Amino acid sequence: MTRIDLLRAFVILGEAGNYTTAADRLGISQPTLTKQIARLEDILGQLLFHRSRQGTELTDFGRQFLAEAQPMVREADLVWARGLRMAAGQTGRLAIGFTFSALDVMTRALIAYRETFPDVEISFDVISSQSQLPMLREHRLDVAFARWQDSPDLSACVVSSDGLAFVYPASRAGEIDSIDSTAVRHLPFIRLKREIAPGFEGAVQRLFDGKGIEPVVTHWVNESLVQLRMVEAGLGVAIMHGSAVASLIDRSRLVVQPIDGPNLGWQTAMYWRSAEKKPVVLQFLKIAQEIAAERR
Repeated sequence: MTRIDLLRAFVILGEAGNYTTAADRLGISQPTLTKQIARLEDILGQLLFHRSRQGTELTDFGRQFLAEAQPMVREADLVWARGLRMAAGQTGRLAIGFTFSALDVMTRALIAYRETFPDVEISFDVISSQSQLPMLREHRLDVAFARWQDSPDLSACVVSSDGLAFVYPASRAGEIDSIDSTAVRHLPFIRLKREIAPGFEGAVQRLFDGKGIEPVVTHWVNESLVQLRMVEAGLGVAIMHGSAVASLIDRSRLVVQPIDGPNLGWQTAMYWRSAEKKPVVLQFLKIAQEIAAERR
């Protein structure tokens, strides 16, 4: 029997003013409650209640001590409730990194997770695959959606496949019919900066090298969304993530053509620390894995 248990018994009896009622609220027998109050009085060296056939009444000391004990017991109950919710993964913080290739799966997982765990604080950022895994190891991320790479110190599961897509304004459809069109060699390209997405840009460069294209690059940008909007505005053409483009574009203004070829596609995986114990993370992993399995 801890001191907080003794205080809780005292507070409930002090508020109820009746041993039978208080014992019922505590879920214990009346003799057990009598022993707990006697134990607390023994520790304090003061009587807390006057007992008579008419009932139970607080002593002067008991009234003063009740005022002191009530806030402590209520706070302890709140802490306990919060602890139970944290242990169930219902509260806490979750930091997620992702690339555009995982946008669809990650978004679906977030929506489903938020519906079940609305009180968890979530942060999610677009981060390059090469940066995410070190951040995961350093506990700066809890979950990473990154291009597949062999990482035996981490747990992972493949969540999606992706590839390249040639994107250009619908207004140019008359002069372009594919990436192999002669006109492509003279069009301005809008590309992601290599340091932002080195793996993706490596695939883009392999495409150009394989087709003998030396692109005229007019803009290097930091984000795929910026890249997309610039193509939409007619400022150039681009090679982009096929999955991200498919979910973001207005098909009436842009043409998207998937590009097949050796070493041009890739898989995206969800990574987490193998020894992960945080309930909020484990709950998210469960939901995300279920959604990824449905999409395969």
